Amino acid sequence: MAKQLTYTPLNNIGLNGLNTQSNPASLDISWLTKADNVVVRESGVISVRKGLRQLAQAASVKVGAIGELGSDVVASVGDKIITVDWATSTTLSAPVTSTTFTGATSDWMFVNFNDKLYAVQGGQDPLEYNGTSWTNIPDGAATGYPATLSATTFQPSCCMGYYGRLWVGGVTSNKASVFYSDLLQGATWSGGSSGVLDLNKVWGNDEIVAIAPFYGKLVIFGKKNIALYNNPADPNTATTFGLDEVIRGVGCVARDTVQAIGDDLVFLSETGLRSLARTTELDKVPLSDLSVNVKDTLTRETAQASDAKGIYLEEEGVYLLSFVDKNSTYVFDMKHITANKAPRITTWKFESDREPACFANTTSKGFVVGQKAGSIASYVDYIDKDMTGSSTFTEHKYTSRFISVWLEMGEGVAASLLKKMRAMFNGGKDTSVNINMFKDFGLTAYKTVTLDLTPTSSGTPSLFGEAEFGVGEYAPVYGLKEYSIPLSGSAKHFKIGMDTEVNGSLVSLQDSTLLFKQGKIR
Repeated sequence: MAKQLTYTPLNNIGLNGLNTQSNPASLDISWLTKADNVVVRESGVISVRKGLRQLAQAASVKVGAIGELGSDVVASVGDKIITVDWATSTTLSAPVTSTTFTGATSDWMFVNFNDKLYAVQGGQDPLEYNGTSWTNIPDGAATGYPATLSATTFQPSCCMGYYGRLWVGGVTSNKASVFYSDLLQGATWSGGSSGVLDLNKVWGNDEIVAIAPFYGKLVIFGKKNIALYNNPADPNTATTFGLDEVIRGVGCVARDTVQAIGDDLVFLSETGLRSLARTTELDKVPLSDLSVNVKDTLTRETAQASDAKGIYLEEEGVYLLSFVDKNSTYVFDMKHITANKAPRITTWKFESDREPACFANTTSKGFVVGQKAGSIASYVDYIDKDMTGSSTFTEHKYTSRFISVWLEMGEGVAASLLKKMRAMFNGGKDTSVNINMFKDFGLTAYKTVTLDLTPTSSGTPSLFGEAEFGVGEYAPVYGLKEYSIPLSGSAKHFKIGMDTEVNGSLVSLQDSTLLFKQGKIR
């Protein structure tokens, strides 16, 4: 007697994103074991990332920081800070202005405060930009730095403009102190109501990495500890300003990963991406780990990387974390929280040094990316575009790849006879998809089928198509098309992978189903 055809819907494939921490044989279909150049949309479908379209041509070295003052967008490129001329010159080698700072690298930190733009970098004097020119603060204002330090030693590595003052830390000669300026006087850390916080007795041997506001408090991140102070708006009143809490054993290892997300602060620690709100609320550091689903992988990357940048895109609801020198970008989807209270995670990778070397949300250009290749790009379209002249681009395809977890076929003791897979894709005109099939814990695919996507691209969109007398025929919705992929062989365990050549079109896997028959016990 012929055995009945059985089917398994894969409706939630990849819904929870990447999981490299758990045993892939014990996870359900909602997880992925690889998710490169992938995003999971709010509807739960797996889609491809957008591309990076260059707005300014490549310079000689990476764009390590981007800032904005009024209509001016400035970028740090090697030992220069440039003002980009968007109107008449789309090249970073011919900016509006360019100022050289001997010995500087691309990794400045730009901070807006009181209608001016400030820049700090370890080993360099702090800078002030008024919209016309950059001023070296110690040289341009001899009384600007603290009386206890000289112009050659007052070189902070991090900065914050908040609570009416400019706060700096990581100073070359005193890495455990925070210096705050006179009220509304960003370039003056001496005299008036300016002052200093010495954290040597607060947390012992540690150094300041970042400073941020949080719930009306001042947060000072060390590499191994975090200190929170109350009432920073009045730091010279001892009865109100003071130490609120010290979180020991967890700190921040990368200044530019600290980002405010709603009522939370997110930052990169030695052991993963952390949430300050959860750390303080629960008082249990492991529960604040937002990267628990990729913990070991992310911890290794953190230990090996020397350059990490982060940003929160509010309109997308995602936090991006780029390990610049590793060409590895993690995407934390804060809109979707998995059962273990961590955001959904996917990854992005780039070719030819297009990976993000910094991020910025600008008023004039929106979200922009400073690339390792030395360009500034926007996140649009579905193909990477390199500028080769004014409004002239060269397009580059990239590959989006995901692999599912292992699916148990039947009862585990009986092999299933694999028949076919049905997959519905949205979009993907002129796009090819390789369907890779694995069985019984094999490391390589035993079969690959290539689909050339040909979605419906004309006519009137409708759910069932149009027919006489209003009776619907089962024609595809505009952009949607179902494909049948033949399978073969038998397996107790089965998983699929899809490699999509992104070529200018959105591609999403809307739905998929496995069809098989129960085989013999083996």
